[in-house]
Amino acid sequence: MFDHLFTLLSPHLIYLFSSTRLALNTAPGLPPPPPATTDALDHSVWQFLAALALHANNEQQQVLVTALREKVLENVAGANHPSYGAEERAAKLANVNLFLHALGLDSSQINL
Repeated sequence: MFDHLFTLLSPHLIYLFSSTRLALNTAPGLPPPPPATTDALDHSVWQFLAALALHANNEQQQVLVTALREKVLENVAGANHPSYGAEERAAKLANVNLFLHALGLDSSQINL
């Protein structure tokens, strides 16, 4: 059952994130939603993906990492960007680390 669920979800993982859907649906010229809002909305998705990663086999974990690579890098880069406040940077790292820790990794291992 897990394998079937994973197969159905894997092509659409990036669209689980509210921040991704908001970015795709924000009209050109309008400001994006504040990061604190999107990070809070995305938190449960990172939790869900961490649970998937814990139960996934090696091949499925590789699919997760490949599908979410850009999202992880986006959050790590945002956590290091001075335009965000300390709370927003911490939320970005905490979200990414939920997922990465399930894979035995950490955001500090990512070099940008």
